[in-house]
Amino acid sequence: MMDSASSTEYVDEVRQRYRNNFARHLLGVSLYLQSEIMRTLLEQCGHSALRISYEPYIAIIGTNGARLSDIADLLGISRQAANQTANQIEAAGYIERKADPSDGRAKLLIATRQGLRLRKDGAREAARLQAQMIKIAGHQAINATIGTLGRLNSQLGLLLVPGHDTGFEEQAQLGGLLPRLSDYTRNRLMLLTAARGHPDLKLSFGQVLTAIGPGGGRIQHIADAQGVSKQAISATANELEELDYIRRVPDPSDARQVLLHFTDRGVGLIADSVASVDDLLAEFADLVGITPLKELGTTLQALYRALHLEEDIFGNTAPVDIRVLAQQLTKQLGEEGTQALGHLLLSRDNITV
Repeated sequence: MMDSASSTEYVDEVRQRYRNNFARHLLGVSLYLQSEIMRTLLEQCGHSALRISYEPYIAIIGTNGARLSDIADLLGISRQAANQTANQIEAAGYIERKADPSDGRAKLLIATRQGLRLRKDGAREAARLQAQMIKIAGHQAINATIGTLGRLNSQLGLLLVPGHDTGFEEQAQLGGLLPRLSDYTRNRLMLLTAARGHPDLKLSFGQVLTAIGPGGGRIQHIADAQGVSKQAISATANELEELDYIRRVPDPSDARQVLLHFTDRGVGLIADSVASVDDLLAEFADLVGITPLKELGTTLQALYRALHLEEDIFGNTAPVDIRVLAQQLTKQLGEEGTQALGHLLLSRDNITV
């Protein structure tokens, strides 16, 4: 059994690895790309009724169309689930159904003129964002990233089938590769973690769990970051609370709000999640090699930090509670160390900016 100090160190280590790992950086950068493309399409290009979940359908359908069964197979979902999303996209005016000329009994999903314009606008914005990534990490790193992502997607069967004009050429870009691998990673991690004793996990839980930092998570901020309603995040938080993964505590910076914090069982969950990330990395390394995978991880981490995604995900924008900070420093430095730090801060001659 661990003593109190060892237990605290263990929890801190688990939290640190939970906040700083390959999967988190991959998912964070991918979500940034998708959210920025979505925002531009909605606010600047005049498209409406969009959801991030529409993106793979528009890409797979391309300009020549695709069967619903093929879409379901490529996305690894049931035909019924694929049809539900297709119905939403059709209602929004981006696709329509026409008879398949190669099989009169089947239907093809075809992009409408509005859908083709959406695809063109999305590709242009994706190219702009990739240029932004190049400025951050450099051409060489981004080209290597695209190469490794392409090999991973290909080995995992995530690439769209080349052939007609399905937008296959657009897959050789970050905006086409990251979402495919991100979706796979999210699904695979859920299965790996569920097998470690968490059978009630749902994909929707990730929206909340990944947004709880050391200082907790705020429901409204999580909703804003995910582009969903506050009610949806609150409902997921209720489920997690019932499963004893999280608890609600008063927000010290705003008495009207609450913060979501992990329970002991929640800490166990994130420890198992971290172990699942290690398993996932081992699987990826078997596909592309350890060195390319490490280089991919380094570039994703650099992008994640340069884009300040940690602040966006955790919502660490509230003013620092100086009393809490003082308690933490006193615990870490001791009384004498804290006094010495105070003297240093009060002495302008000793402060270097």
